[in-house]
Amino acid sequence: MRFKESDMQVFLSRPLFNTPHLSARLAEKGITLTTTESNDICSLETLLEHAKDADALITHTEDAITAEVIAALPERVKLIANYGIGFSNIDVDAATAKGIQVTNTPTEEAFHATAEATVALIVSIARQVPALNTERRAMKTDPAPSFQRPTAVSIRNKVTGVIGLGRIGSRVATMMHHGFNNKIVYFDLFQNSDMETALGAEKVALDTLCKTADFICVNMPLSADTHHLVSAEMIDAMQDHTVFINTARAELVDEEALIARVNKGELHGVGLDVYTDLVNDITAENVALTSHFANFEKEAYLAMTNLVADNVIGVLVDAAPATAVNSVSGEPHD
Repeated sequence: MRFKESDMQVFLSRPLFNTPHLSARLAEKGITLTTTESNDICSLETLLEHAKDADALITHTEDAITAEVIAALPERVKLIANYGIGFSNIDVDAATAKGIQVTNTPTEEAFHATAEATVALIVSIARQVPALNTERRAMKTDPAPSFQRPTAVSIRNKVTGVIGLGRIGSRVATMMHHGFNNKIVYFDLFQNSDMETALGAEKVALDTLCKTADFICVNMPLSADTHHLVSAEMIDAMQDHTVFINTARAELVDEEALIARVNKGELHGVGLDVYTDLVNDITAENVALTSHFANFEKEAYLAMTNLVADNVIGVLVDAAPATAVNSVSGEPHD
């Protein structure tokens, strides 16, 4: 699929929900957008073929832009604009070494959307919504009104543990504190003095958080330092009534250990927006899987589309990206 012709060419690895809007934004600056006809993850062969004629690539977080892929890109490519808050799918060091700018789309709307989805999962799992829905849909009538069945757990006046009290985690903490009168404990590589002042949030060791929090949500960026941060040992330390939520990255959690524990009925339930194929081994009923759609809303995606357009225009026309991940000018990047 090719839009209006121009000298500057951009390849989008997979259509957006509002691709025509992106095309129009770029066309205003004389930039042609090309994308695929498929909604599937773009193959490496397709990406590299289109990259031959591209000044910039717009990628998704599912696209693995490794050092090998970057080495194969032609010199013409000046920008890899990731459509997402995260950019762990891109080898930023390799891109920098080749002089390729990398950008992402950290919009306020996307932060709000992911935080709201995190809280929605907490509420849903706490109130047994996935299990109740599965049970009723498998029947022709309502189940017997037994008081021997598993109960929900209250959300009010509990302890929420936030792993990663950054821009998303802070919003989760604010909603849980003000909405449900939850005490906030958090683990982070950095101290968040603002949230400590505003919410009385307490920074604790990760094992302490896992042992004491009723609701645990993972909002930490993925890096070499945070891979499998929530280890089997941390999962084993959680209370039997714990609600566990991950809307960040699957690799932050020892998924095998998590699934083993929830399958044994030793957690109240789990809500995962990010995961691997290991979730196919889940047999527990009070589990929600949301297929990495935590920030999938009209407002967030429109804002992200506008920001990715700003980044493309910023690099190809103005030499000033809106949200740079790296520096290719020799100047240090904040």
